[in-house]
Amino acid sequence: MKSITRQEWYGALVAVLVLGALLSAASPYFLTTGNLSNILVQASVIALLAGGQTFVILTGGVDLAVGALTALAGAVAGHMMVKLGVDPYLCIAAAFAIGAAVGLFNGYLVAFVGIPSFIVTLGGLTLWRGLAFESTGGFDNSGMPDPLPFIGYGQFLGVPMPIWITGVFFVAMAFILSSTKLGRYVYAMGSNEMGARQVGINIRWYKLGVYVVSGLSCALGALVLMARMDSSSGKMAQMFELDAIAAVILGGTSLFGGRGSIWGSLLGAVLITMIRNGMNLMEISQFKQMMAIGAVVILAVWIDVIRRQRLLKK
Repeated sequence: MKSITRQEWYGALVAVLVLGALLSAASPYFLTTGNLSNILVQASVIALLAGGQTFVILTGGVDLAVGALTALAGAVAGHMMVKLGVDPYLCIAAAFAIGAAVGLFNGYLVAFVGIPSFIVTLGGLTLWRGLAFESTGGFDNSGMPDPLPFIGYGQFLGVPMPIWITGVFFVAMAFILSSTKLGRYVYAMGSNEMGARQVGINIRWYKLGVYVVSGLSCALGALVLMARMDSSSGKMAQMFELDAIAAVILGGTSLFGGRGSIWGSLLGAVLITMIRNGMNLMEISQFKQMMAIGAVVILAVWIDVIRRQRLLKK
């Protein structure tokens, strides 16, 4: 039990359980199989973006353009499928190629040129979304061909496909962080980049890889989102970058890098979705929901700062 309470994701787990208990008492519709499944499905896209974002934040960086990149990958892939009649599987491959290419671009500027990740991805926030509108003429594309409907609404063993995709994704990400060089060096770079460089770690290439992981996670999130919406456009995933960052922070990953857990990011995404779902059940306005999420994020960062100050004093 002591080992569990020491985990970074422990606080997020407690928050999910406590909030679940409160919402169950507040609404008879919350603790139902259908609603709980709906929460996990709704959390899937944010969780996928948060998974890639976790790698970036663990190195001490941040990716503000994950929502815009999700829109770019989804809009282009959807346009190719619907308007151009390209084979859907080639379009899916194109979405991942876009995610990887943008990840390489961001990683190169951050790792090799030395531009802060905040500046690079802040520019990408408008650059990639503008490119999404430009490449599709600003039009929506609806009526996604197979296999998109199955990805969005299909089930396997009674479990919706978005939940399966998210689960497999996080198992893979957890393996990378715990059992590969990239994972170990991600923590090393975030904890002490100069020290990692002095022991011979090629910081630049591994940092480049981190942004590629983030880009690929955006492409996967785009496919799930457009499958759920049965449409794609440059308007997709607006403000999703804030939800993804919030999920990572709420999951216990430090904004200063070097400490965190991929499973905490999943719990953070579920927590954000639970807050919105519960407020919808209680008919609380969308504006108050925005205020609540913002307040929770500020509180989480405050706790992270206090925790870091205590660690520095030891």
